[in-house]
Order: sequence, then C-alpha cells, then structure tokens
Amino acid sequence: MSKYFEVRWHGRGGQGTVTGAKSLAEAVQGTGKCVSAFPDYGPERRGAPVRAFDRFSDSRIRIHTPVLSPDVVMIVDTTLIGGKGLVEGAGESTIFVVNTERNAAETKELLSLTTQPVYTVPANSISYRLFKREIPNSAMMGAFARACPEVISLEALVAEAEKIFAHILAADLVGKNIEAIKCGYDEVQTA
Repeated sequence: MSKYFEVRWHGRGGQGTVTGAKSLAEAVQGTGKCVSAFPDYGPERRGAPVRAFDRFSDSRIRIHTPVLSPDVVMIVDTTLIGGKGLVEGAGESTIFVVNTERNAAETKELLSLTTQPVYTVPANSISYRLFKREIPNSAMMGAFARACPEVISLEALVAEAEKIFAHILAADLVGKNIEAIKCGYDEVQTA
C-alpha cells in the first residue's frame, strides 16, 4: 500500500455505521497496517445521517481530515441514495458497497455510476436473520472483505474480528457477528 487507502461510510444513527468503521479499522490494524478511523456527525440522534471514515496504510497516518476522494464508499442506508454526498469525490475506480436487497446493476443505475464497481449485500436481512433486528455493520464488513481482498482477506477479518468482538460482546453475540461477516462475504452481488 503506497498511499492511503480511504473508506467513507454513510449511514444513519443507530445502525452501527461508526462501530462498523471502527471495527473494520481494528481488524485491518491486526494485520499489521496503520489505521485511522473516526466519525463525522452533527446532532447525535437515532436516524440522523452519519458519516465515518477509515484510512489504511503501510506507514504512519498523519492526517485526520474527512475522506474526500474515497477508494471505497460504504452505504449502510439506501434511503440516503439520491443525495450528492454519496458519490461526491468518487473516482472512476471507486468501489461502492451497498446494503440493499436490489441487484447490483439496478443499484449502480440508482447511484448514476458508470465505471465504478458496485457490490450489493442484503446486510439488513442477514442481521435480522441472525439478531432479529437490523444492525448491518458486521455483514457490511464481510462485504468489504469480498470487495477489497487486497486490504483484508475474509480469513484475516474473521480472525481479527473474533478478538475484537470478544472484548465488547457476549460469547453468543461474537459467534453471531462472525456468522454475519461470513454471510455478508458470501451473499455479495456485483456489477
């Protein structure tokens, strides 16, 4: 990794967007890379738009500004589609990972994308199936590993996530979150 690999997350308060960004950064850090992860939100309330950012590098990261030209855009809530902020700063090869039941080609069209690869994952359905509520962040992490194996492989993500989650979750929830990561990885569609 010769430059910063930058990820911008878009979601709503209460969906685990910030937690997903921080957990992904911790997992990538566990593979030996330098990381930075931080949120950007206004009034803290459930349902309000939230952004979070990740930077990954082989060398120390010295900037802590919002990601303006993302390598990856993670869209946790599709109700945000249509706002210009989702595609702002995206380059021709920016990868979009979207939590949706729609197929990847339809999602690409909704986002008005042309050359950018789009990966869709039914993260809410996966979460509901496992937790009986919609907390899509772990499934989104799995989809990230599918879209960006050069950053973190599924095997490394699972190994690191088990360590991370063991410190913050009950044992049964650790297992369910690992399953959500694997399902997110397996259930990705691309266009």
